[in-house]
Amino acid sequence: MIISARESLKSWVKARAWAKPVLREINHSRCEAWDLIHGVDTCGKIPLSGLDFDSKNKTAGLEYQSHHPALTRSALMELPVQYDDYSFIDIGCGKGRVLLIASEFPFRRIIGVEFAPTLAEIARNNLQSYRRAHTVCTEIEVVTGDALEYNLAPEAQVLYFFSPFSPSVLDQIVQRIEDSFQRSPRDLLVMFSGVIPMRERAFGWRPQYERLSRKPHMDVYRHR
Repeated sequence: MIISARESLKSWVKARAWAKPVLREINHSRCEAWDLIHGVDTCGKIPLSGLDFDSKNKTAGLEYQSHHPALTRSALMELPVQYDDYSFIDIGCGKGRVLLIASEFPFRRIIGVEFAPTLAEIARNNLQSYRRAHTVCTEIEVVTGDALEYNLAPEAQVLYFFSPFSPSVLDQIVQRIEDSFQRSPRDLLVMFSGVIPMRERAFGWRPQYERLSRKPHMDVYRHR
């Protein structure tokens, strides 16, 4: 009901361009309120070009954006998995908001991969200060490193992406996922948030992935 109401509001705003700045301000205020309540810092849009770090793939990374907690939580609740059999990995975790929401579910462990050291450190601080009565998974870590160099463990996994990379880098990451799967076949799910063309470009067109669901903000796929 919350999501459908939000989509109705977005349709209304789309037809009234003057309302877009108002909606952006409302969303930002709501984001800041969530941070304040939970004692964390996850809001804002941060271009990677404004962060001081070196990486050959820095220009291929897209800006950090925080995802709405209700959308993430709803998608996680609908996953067709026994949570404690799976690890949850956020590829390009930024400040770690998705990691915080995922901690409400009994995953075997939760990992965030982030190549911008500043964002990775903020994510670690957020994990330390997160105030949530229903936190279930406590085995959580943030790895500072390039996603193209991160090796997936041979275990059942839920991989999460919030449109973090340009298509050229994303193709390489998907190939690394495929190589890992071929070495160690296991149940592998992918949650990809972003505009539909980007979701299709990343996983939708690949025959080895079955799309389990499509929501306005996210697709969920399972490796066949």
